[in-house]
Amino acid sequence: MSSISEKLTNKQRAFINYYLGESKMNATDAARRAGYKHPNKQGPDNLVKLGNQIRQRMEEMKRDSIATQEELLQFMTAVTRGQETEKVVANTGKVVEVPVAMKDRIKTAELLGRSYGMFTDKKEISGNMNIDIGLGDYDEDN
Repeated sequence: MSSISEKLTNKQRAFINYYLGESKMNATDAARRAGYKHPNKQGPDNLVKLGNQIRQRMEEMKRDSIATQEELLQFMTAVTRGQETEKVVANTGKVVEVPVAMKDRIKTAELLGRSYGMFTDKKEISGNMNIDIGLGDYDEDN
């Protein structure tokens, strides 16, 4: 928990959580849910007063919700190695966990290989080449 959120009251923390959650960025509704007596006035006031904390919490939520490159590589590696499972409905109607299908394992292996640059369809050629463009001598119409 950051030092800013430690300075907040429980009601202010609740306001921020409701504002960014169930209230869908509606300050009046967030104030009502957080237990403020005058949500029509206190909701908009809290937006001004708690603006920095709201922005900080939004950044935290954004950072936590987006997978990092490392997480993606770990997941694809686990799928490729057959360490991940998926839930499917069996013929009996029950939901069972089964290993990830071979086609999915092959696809993740391909994606991993591409991310490491193992498969190159284009050849990269480097070097120096001098190109001379001659404009030539042209007769003037004068």
